[in-house]
Amino acid sequence: MNEASLLLLTIFLPLAGALAMWQVGRFGQGAARCFALVITVATCALAFVVVAGFPGGSDAYAVTNLSWVGGEAGSALDIRLNIGLDGLGVWMFGLSSLLMVTSVLVSWEAIRDRAGLFYGMLLLLEFGCLGVFAARDIMLFYVFFEFTLIPLFFLIGIWGSEDRRYAAMKFFVYTLAGSVLTFLGLIAIVLWDYYHAGNGVLRFSIPELVASLQIHPITPISWQLAIFIALFAGFAIKVPLFPVHTWLPLAHVQAPTAGSVILAGILLKIGTYGFVRFSIPLLPDAAVIAMPWILWLAVLGIVYGALVALAQTDIKRLIAYSSVSHLGFCMLGLFAFNPLGLQGGTLQMVNHGLSTGGLFAVVGMLYERYHTREIRELGGLAKRVPWLAFFMLVFTFSSIGLPGLNGFVGEVMVLIGMFQRAWTATPDAFQTSLRVVSVLAVTGVVLGAWYMLWLVQRVFFGPLKEPHHHGKAHDHEEPVPDMCWREFFALAPLAVFIVWIGLQPDVFLSRSEPTLSKVEATVAKSLTSSTASVENIDVGRSESSPFRQQAKVTRVPEPREASFQPTEEQLSRVR
Repeated sequence: MNEASLLLLTIFLPLAGALAMWQVGRFGQGAARCFALVITVATCALAFVVVAGFPGGSDAYAVTNLSWVGGEAGSALDIRLNIGLDGLGVWMFGLSSLLMVTSVLVSWEAIRDRAGLFYGMLLLLEFGCLGVFAARDIMLFYVFFEFTLIPLFFLIGIWGSEDRRYAAMKFFVYTLAGSVLTFLGLIAIVLWDYYHAGNGVLRFSIPELVASLQIHPITPISWQLAIFIALFAGFAIKVPLFPVHTWLPLAHVQAPTAGSVILAGILLKIGTYGFVRFSIPLLPDAAVIAMPWILWLAVLGIVYGALVALAQTDIKRLIAYSSVSHLGFCMLGLFAFNPLGLQGGTLQMVNHGLSTGGLFAVVGMLYERYHTREIRELGGLAKRVPWLAFFMLVFTFSSIGLPGLNGFVGEVMVLIGMFQRAWTATPDAFQTSLRVVSVLAVTGVVLGAWYMLWLVQRVFFGPLKEPHHHGKAHDHEEPVPDMCWREFFALAPLAVFIVWIGLQPDVFLSRSEPTLSKVEATVAKSLTSSTASVENIDVGRSESSPFRQQAKVTRVPEPREASFQPTEEQLSRVR
């Protein structure tokens, strides 16, 4: 079997498993969860083979490019089943398959009601997540993008906590409203290519559109900005970027453990992925103009998320707000528009999925034992559950960027890339603004260590404190057990990758670098042009607002040969 067929099998195996689950679920909870585990483990193994075979480079790997709608000679429409992996999607593809195994294992005892339906929804969600990172056609991407909303809506709405229906509805309305605007923006890009590329075909191929818009960029700049804002609506909500983040903490708190693991580890990254896949390479001039605004929103999210996390009394809500802060770091790196920032932001997408996915899994295990997530009701649990405390420490140290673990590599690259951008931006007023952003981002690292270490100290160390109806509060009750083998296998692979990325980051960075270099090259030309244009603006008129300077970007014409030769008299006057 060649690599293209293997990739297709990896994507569609969960869909086949979900369809079969309608029959398997009739045999009860045990059959449903065992079948789901077999399908997710098999999918993870196939994904590991595909990802391990990825050679790096800027070209796509394991490509399947078949006609889906139109595509024949004389047709005005060309929508294709175009699937493949490149350096941007390959690691998120592998992470999606890994976290699904974790999600099934942490739901083993927690889900008793309608288990067949629950695991069927998980498999459908895996199908959507794998597809969205492998799609190379706009329409195919959007189908997978929207498809992920449906299973998660039911996972939260049926198996969530007390306010699950409100949380599911808010999640669905927020993300659907934003994605509709994103779809309009993507269609506008396709129509621009149709009317200006001169081939008379509505093309939806992402690589072809990127290449075409380098030759025929969208003009005037106001149109490009309008399309960028439309894409921004869907991707920023999905991230979620401050201030459109309010659906996330509620969805996390109300979702079952598996839903939180997938939401934090995979689904939020579809937003950051969308910015790098579409907004930056297809709309580079608008991305440059929007850069200072997005950087400010990112750093506000970093600081705001960290401060609100400090005020939480619920463990799950604290970790939910930490996601708002950490996703701000991802956006900060991506919109630094330099190699270090782009690579660091992309790596941080994977890092956050590993660490925060693991943290939500640990919280779910604690909730199964104590039926509470209130910090004040717990304490000294390392004496009772030492292995669970060990994994909590590993994921915490990864989250706060301890040297030697994956979070350190990603955060350092993001911050260095941001400082590089701040010190090379022009004019001086613009430099000042970005330097403030860079310094504020560093405070997010300090605050992140504060709230996470405070959480660990309160819950796992100090005097033993357990809810009254657990532990040895009554003679007939058994002490709370430590981790079982099932829970160990759910968390151990995440810890292995956390250490591996921290010690050998180049294994992961080298395979992503060629693809990200192409993304950086598309925006570098616009960035250079905007810098030249800003320098020609009357500083006295625009000094008060660096953002206004950035908004006045115009294309700089190519310099012509000088045809005027000054006379000796004119030169003497100059001297």
